Amino acid sequence: MAGQVTIRRPQNMRRAPTTLFDLVTTLGLTSGVANIIMQLSLPPVGYGVNESRVASGSPRRYPIKRARTTGQYLVVAVIGTDADRDLMRAEIAEAHKAVVSEPDSPVRYSGNSPELQKWVAACLFRFYLDQYTLLYGELTEPELDVLTRAAEPLATGVNVRARAWPTSWAEFARYWESRLGDLAIDPPVRHDFETLSDLEFIVEAWGPLGKPFPMLLGPSYRYLTRANLPAEFRDLMGWEWSERDARRFERVKSVLRVADRFGGRAYVRAVYRIQLADFRIRVRLGMPVLGPLRVSDVPIKDGGAQRWITRHLTG
Repeated sequence: MAGQVTIRRPQNMRRAPTTLFDLVTTLGLTSGVANIIMQLSLPPVGYGVNESRVASGSPRRYPIKRARTTGQYLVVAVIGTDADRDLMRAEIAEAHKAVVSEPDSPVRYSGNSPELQKWVAACLFRFYLDQYTLLYGELTEPELDVLTRAAEPLATGVNVRARAWPTSWAEFARYWESRLGDLAIDPPVRHDFETLSDLEFIVEAWGPLGKPFPMLLGPSYRYLTRANLPAEFRDLMGWEWSERDARRFERVKSVLRVADRFGGRAYVRAVYRIQLADFRIRVRLGMPVLGPLRVSDVPIKDGGAQRWITRHLTG
């Protein structure tokens, strides 16, 4: 796992973490794309997204909506009730029905494959573990055992059976190691990752209106994506990582520890609660929590479901 040193935890984090909510830090605000790269480095998952025709769930068409729905999936898994999770699970399963490989796809995949979704859930578990351990150092094995069991809703929320999820850290670590040899990033999927990490995907969604994001924020976010990515995944991407990069990241982490101490972590946790409230309001109003399902006849990567604003502003 990613943490290398033990840092004194803030006063409000002194007790051992027992839930994923306890692992939330401000560093998690910088590591979303890094975790996506981890998930999609398993080729059937990567090509499932690369060839997707589900426009309503694509960050290349609806980036704000995608951020909301992904965030709410995590929120429901982390602090929601069983009833919340049942509702989210049903909507995700419906959306994933449209994610199925074609005869000419490079690999076979299905969006509802328990085997593939178990890997996605494992990466999401690492999202929480890594953001904590990178800032505050390694956890003990008993602590990790508790957290492994607490992470089960990340898997059952995407239709993985509870009995398929590891019940101890040792079992999780064996599973993780067993999958590393299956990982590969082909050029089409690598291009997807590049445009996510430098925020160019926002231009795909919003046309010229999206250009300020990669221009102003792209270099920094790309760096933070590289920084949060474990070394084996950086190698798959062909990304270099120098001692200078590492020193810079240490400075970033020092700033984020201060931010955690003075309200940053509390802010992130408050956003989780707001997102859960929003989810429940949508349910009470009878709204689909993932929004209306829109599936294009053409894959998104080939221009499917291009939005009006992009078509007209780019001529």
